[in-house]
Amino acid sequence: MKKALFSAMIATALFACGNAGDKTSTSTASAASPTSYPANAVGYTLDNSENINTVKKAINAGISSDSTVFMEIYADTAAIYDNMHKQTIFENMKMAAFFKSKGVTMSLDKINAIWETVGNKPDDIGITNYVNVYFDASLTSATKKVTTRFNAVFAFKNGKIVREWDTYDSAPLMEVLK
Repeated sequence: MKKALFSAMIATALFACGNAGDKTSTSTASAASPTSYPANAVGYTLDNSENINTVKKAINAGISSDSTVFMEIYADTAAIYDNMHKQTIFENMKMAAFFKSKGVTMSLDKINAIWETVGNKPDDIGITNYVNVYFDASLTSATKKVTTRFNAVFAFKNGKIVREWDTYDSAPLMEVLK
């Protein structure tokens, strides 16, 4: 009980001494300050970052089957969970080649939402940075065009994508292959 009371007093003192009321501080400085968000916050989100730019490159590389870009931005040991089916990046690239061999092309229609979540401490797999994205993509064959929404989460470590989780309705993809 004494420890909890002491911790609460220290937190209150730190909060009171913070620069939240200081009109001369910039928003960038206060955003970086640990007192600028609630004490029980486990992290923060960003709407613009290098990791977000990397995810945009990953989406475009997946759509165009650009294995060179994949090799630059993914860790060699990266795992991709495509609708809960675990794959290596090499297996995932083969899937794109399969669609291409069937005359199916893919195009990015729109990124609906994208943001990075940065945790205050690493999670159970050692990750602090995750980029979440919702995007619409179209697949076109000689006779059909379908559009589906993708949700993807990318885990980053040392500037590389180490995990990717993709969720989407696969029925439209199968429809375009008929």
